[in-house]
This record gives sequence, C-alpha cells and structure tokens, in this order.
Amino acid sequence: MKSTLAISFFLSLIVGVYIMGFSEKKEVPQKSVAPSSEMKGKNEGSLAVPVHTSIKDNSQVSSIPLKEFIGKTASEVELLLGKADRKDPTPYGYKWWIYGSGENYYQIGMNQNKVVSVYGIGPSLVLESIKIGQTREEIEGILSLKEEVEVVTSEGSFLFTLTSEDYIQRPLVKLDDTVVMQLYFDSITNDLSSVRLLTNDTLLLHRPYNVSYSGQLPELPLVMDEDWKAIEYGMEKQIHAISNQIRSRFGKEGLVWDELTAGVAFRHSKDMSVHNYFSHISLDGDGLEERLRKSKIQYASAGENIAAQYPDAPSVVEGWLNSAGHREALLNENYTHLGVGVYRYYYTQNFLEQPY
Repeated sequence: MKSTLAISFFLSLIVGVYIMGFSEKKEVPQKSVAPSSEMKGKNEGSLAVPVHTSIKDNSQVSSIPLKEFIGKTASEVELLLGKADRKDPTPYGYKWWIYGSGENYYQIGMNQNKVVSVYGIGPSLVLESIKIGQTREEIEGILSLKEEVEVVTSEGSFLFTLTSEDYIQRPLVKLDDTVVMQLYFDSITNDLSSVRLLTNDTLLLHRPYNVSYSGQLPELPLVMDEDWKAIEYGMEKQIHAISNQIRSRFGKEGLVWDELTAGVAFRHSKDMSVHNYFSHISLDGDGLEERLRKSKIQYASAGENIAAQYPDAPSVVEGWLNSAGHREALLNENYTHLGVGVYRYYYTQNFLEQPY
C-alpha cells in the first residue's frame, strides 16, 4: 500500500525579505508481507567513527535543566555528562554530541567549543517550569505560546511566523534575548514529546519557520560531498535512537538496528533525491516488497516511512509521530528491527518483523 509523508525544504526569497522555512508534508507508510531468503548489503551512507564512552550517573544528568547547557564549554559538558557516545557533524556548522546511554536521550550541539543547541527527549528530562509528557493545556498556563516570535541579533531583526501546523505541533518560545525553545507536541495525545533549545544564531541557520526580516540572514556553511556521508550516518543513528525513545514512552519494545535493511532504506532515499521524486514506489515501479526481495531480506511483515526536507533527525521523527499512518508504523508492536537511510534531506525508515 502506498502513502506519502512529504515535506518541502525551501529557502525561497520572496519580495526580497520573505523566506520560507522547512515545510513538512506527510505520508502514510507502505506495508508489505512476507517473502523469503537471507540478504546481504551495506548502508552506502554509513560513515563516521563512534566516540566510545557512556553518560555519567543518570541521576546527576537528570537534575540539570537543559537551558543550563547553552553556552557551556566542551570540558564543562564532559564534566556533567562524561564523554559523548558519538560526535555527529551537521550541515549547520556545529556537531551533535550524542548521549544515549541513560534513561533520557540528549543531543548537545557544540560549535567553536560552546553549546549552541540542545535536543532532549526522555521521561525525566528537566526543563525548569515544564516537563515531558505534560499536556499542552498545562503548558499554555505556564508559557506564552505565540504565532509570531521576534528575535534580534547583531545582524538584524527577524520575525518568525508560524503556520497553524507549526503552532500546534512545534511552537517556538523565546526564553530570553539570546535563546529560544522549540516544543515538540504529540498532537494526537496533546502532550509534550520533546524539546530543543537553540541560540538565536543557530535558529537562523535552521530557519524552521517562515521568516521576514530587516538585516542580514547568516549563510549556511558549504558542505562538501565527502562530508555528507558522516552527516547522513549520524542522522540515521539519531532517528533510530529517538524512535526507540518514543516507542518506550508508549510501552513498546525497542527496535534492533538492522544494517542490511538500512542499506535498502538508504538506496531509496538516494534514488528519490537524485531523481527528484517523492514516493514509496520507485521510478522503476518497485515498492518496498520488491526492494526487500531484491536484497534477499527475510521478514514476516514490513513497513516504510519516508520524508523529505526536514532539517534534521529530531524534526523528522516528531513529524512522523504526528501523522496517523507514520505513527502506526513507528509504534507497531509487531516490528522488531529497523533500518534507516538518509541521503541529504531525504529520509526512509524500513521496519521489519523478523520471522523467527
């Protein structure tokens, strides 16, 4: 069966000062049932060397409000959290330091030895006045959620205008003159799912909302072809980890990473990007079932989520969570394994129920 999670990334300049941000479309997963055979394959987008070590005592980590990380140095972060499990490059000039060994999952954005962004998801995340799992109604009694948010930097004044979907699923809150917070809501349960804190300058690099401005927008860093492999690998692993955090919240077993299935997912993401289409059905007519069969992958049942042009892993997983068909695949209790393939800003999740 076919369905589509589409999203369009645009930085289109309109009347000189109006730029559209990442706009997200959604699509339902494709499902398939059982062929046979074993497979071989490799995720062609996989590169990047994990940096080993684990998070410090989780009780210590849980007591640190996320906002306190902004502006900290690398050595200060390591004193609090220990060595990162992995350090993933991004297209935005900073690196995500990944901490996924504890109850909560953290991505710490580090640029020039300073924390410029923090993404967090987990049951005991500390957010000062609010908490993960809290209802939107409760949060609206604490924070002022607005459809327009203005930030000012040394480069000018920038007014972010949220669409109705933005406002429902990912409102933006100004914490002070230099830091903003994105709240990712599960619009089905109306509860807070995860959060991201960013400096104003980092927000302007992401541009996740429509923005009008006076002044100068920062230029995105130039990303070379050889750099994308490590970026894509990092996003694949982040999507896997965040997906399992969400499954845990709903009492589902975590999905085991399957490298060969990740190769199938990667090739579909790359095919969509290179040939400029967006569909579960490849241009040669193959769907998920055919792609898995050609790679000789055994499964009892399978499903697929796709997306395009989300700015990064946290945003795409939260996007899938807020789309009924993708949510069904993400939380399907029968699935046991997951392969993720990212090529540039195209994303594919392939879910498997192993037949044994």
